Amino acid sequence: MKGNNKQLLHVVSYHDQEHRVTLERITPKGSIRFIFWGLRIYIVAMLVLVIIGFSRGIH
Repeated sequence: MKGNNKQLLHVVSYHDQEHRVTLERITPKGSIRFIFWGLRIYIVAMLVLVIIGFSRGIH
C-alpha cells in the first residue's frame, strides 16, 4: 500500500498485561509539518533568548 507510513504503538499497563491497546501513529503531512517545524524553531529561539538573558543578568 503506497503512502502507508503509520507506526503501530502498543500501550500496555505494567500491572495489566492482558489488555493491550493498539494506537496508530501517523507522520504529519503538508502544512502541519511546517507548523511543527515552526514550533521547534520558536522553542529553540526562546531557549537562546533565555540563555542570553541569564548570562547578561548574572554578573
